[in-house]
Amino acid sequence: MMLMESNRTAGSILIVDDEAELMTALCEILSAQGYEAVGYLTGAEALAVLRDREFDLLLTDLMMPEMDGIELIRAGLAIDPNLIGIIMTGQGTVQTAVAAMKTGAFDYILKPFKLATILPLLSRAMHVRNLRLENMQLKETVAIHELGKTIAVASDLDTILTAVADAALLQGGADEVSIMLPIHDSQDLYVAVVRGRDRECIGERVPIDQGIAGWVARNREPVVLRGEVDDPRMAPIRPRADIHTAVSLPMLSGGNLVGVLNVNITNSRRQITPGQMKALNLLASIVAPVLENAKLNIQIREGEQKYRSIFENA
Repeated sequence: MMLMESNRTAGSILIVDDEAELMTALCEILSAQGYEAVGYLTGAEALAVLRDREFDLLLTDLMMPEMDGIELIRAGLAIDPNLIGIIMTGQGTVQTAVAAMKTGAFDYILKPFKLATILPLLSRAMHVRNLRLENMQLKETVAIHELGKTIAVASDLDTILTAVADAALLQGGADEVSIMLPIHDSQDLYVAVVRGRDRECIGERVPIDQGIAGWVARNREPVVLRGEVDDPRMAPIRPRADIHTAVSLPMLSGGNLVGVLNVNITNSRRQITPGQMKALNLLASIVAPVLENAKLNIQIREGEQKYRSIFENA
């Protein structure tokens, strides 16, 4: 069961203009064209929203009090380097265009403009945005495959778990990551590694018939949960109000449960993007066989040591 929202739009646009009527009209018009359009009157408001959620395009007026459009695009790119910024201006000059492009703006458009003028511009901007995201995902995929090669030759389980947790923290754009492993001959999971939060829970045992990770382990299905969990089937053992988005993925090798990867976003209200979800799924699928082999090798070594001890004491 994948609890993911499936609202498909032409793209998400953050519109910023201190002229309330124009901003509202743009939101309504572009929403009617299939875009998810959200509008604000100031750059400060827009930046606050950008820190909490992801947009494809930023369409901003040039001349605004306190923060102009060029400053806003510069600050927006610092939050999301793949954001596509477009300047709207009624004072178009060569200097304006040069300043906007130097800031990283994709293009600029002169006011007043017609729908037939802005729609092709938005379409081109979305195409560039998608290419940037695809390129980023390709780099992430290569990085995950390289990680798989690196940990495949590692023999220490802690080293493997640490590398995987660090990769999940990066690929998921997350604040917290934990990996839970099943206990041999037991119906429990235990917390094997933690990143980004209090690590006192390392080693803690969790019954497999309880909590979100337990549900994932039993059903062999990933979940994405947002906000407070109200599903009684996967009620958290220790509810936390600070988790805005939680992802739990089963780590499977040949149908066998090797572990559960948990990723949390706590410091913002940003959602896990489809690209990040693909990266986490890929990471789990590549790492699971490596973890299984590492655990088998540990069991073999422990068995050899046990029999050697028995033989020596005989």
